[in-house]
Amino acid sequence: MTAWTVPSYGEWAVPGYTEERLLGHGVSGRVVAAVNDATGQRVAIKYLHGNLVRDPEFLGELRFETERLMYLNAPHMVRVFGYLEQPGEGAAIVMELVDGVSLRAMLARRGPLGAAAALVVLKDVLLALAAAHSQGLPHRDVKPDNVLIDARGW
Repeated sequence: MTAWTVPSYGEWAVPGYTEERLLGHGVSGRVVAAVNDATGQRVAIKYLHGNLVRDPEFLGELRFETERLMYLNAPHMVRVFGYLEQPGEGAAIVMELVDGVSLRAMLARRGPLGAAAALVVLKDVLLALAAAHSQGLPHRDVKPDNVLIDARGW
């Protein structure tokens, strides 16, 4: 067993976490809110779809990128706490849980942003992307569903 694997059992889930609810799903997988059983910390866990789990080249790149992201602590960017996989069973990324809504949901509820608010969102997204790119890490899926606005408006 390596740092990247966990023991196998039944339907695979990240061990040590209790899942609370589904936050969303898309082409690459589903995201759930969960609680770390040992610390009580609330997190988001992204479980990858089976077709991605069965792609060794994709998983190799994902391991490399996720490991680098775990050491990147940048404002305006969700923290990555860990990556786990069980060969043939599943793979998941454990991340900071943002208490807020997606930009898409906010636009659907409130309509278009004014110019000043749009520039703030754009600046924050660009700062997060710049932090990732400074480490040679691409985002690969920038869209309003993946831009999260927290309760403070960040």
